Amino acid sequence: MKLHELQPSPGSHHPRKRVGRGPGSGHGKTSTRGQKGQGARTSFNLPKTFEGGQTRLTMRTPKLRGFHNKWRKRFAVLNLTRLNRFDDGAEIRPESLIDAGLIKDVGAGIKVLGTGDLNRKLIIHAHRFSAEARRKIEAAGGTVAVIEVPAPIRPKTKRAKNQPKPAAPAPVETAETPEKAEAADAAAAPAKVKKEKSKPAAEKGQAAPKASSAPDSPRPEKGKKKG
Repeated sequence: MKLHELQPSPGSHHPRKRVGRGPGSGHGKTSTRGQKGQGARTSFNLPKTFEGGQTRLTMRTPKLRGFHNKWRKRFAVLNLTRLNRFDDGAEIRPESLIDAGLIKDVGAGIKVLGTGDLNRKLIIHAHRFSAEARRKIEAAGGTVAVIEVPAPIRPKTKRAKNQPKPAAPAPVETAETPEKAEAADAAAAPAKVKKEKSKPAAEKGQAAPKASSAPDSPRPEKGKKKG
């Protein structure tokens, strides 16, 4: 191996693109800039994140302000070391922890972590326990009592597919007296008579009466004014 025989690994170096060197180079005429337009000008210098004029992604994303998840559940964290102040056999609830000043607010719930050692036999009521905290409490002879949290009630705009349809209300049946039934029949009788009178005479097999052409007809003559 000699010094003039040293070469880079194949594929690690590529030849530089030489534009504007005539049509034989493959990049002649417009020099890879296309026909007219913004990209063909001399002072063309757009950022890599340019999206054609619309607000680009780097400007749409929040900066410095951070992201605040409004659905995040914040638990009050409590370590086992701080529970040694209670008497042996005591029953610890969220109210007693707040009175003792161990936590300020329950928040979404109380979570007991396994940091430190527990030297008391306690009955601890909390919403969550880590695996290490559960093991140490039971090893000390204590009891773990998990407080069940009900699911939040959220209004639903549409009925879910797996939910049954609401039952239709049963019709209310009212007992009718004989007097009310007779009054209803009497009110319906005149309506039937009116319908029969409104039927045309052709349906009954009778010819329709022609208009009378007698001189005594009250129809006024056309074209004359009334005196």
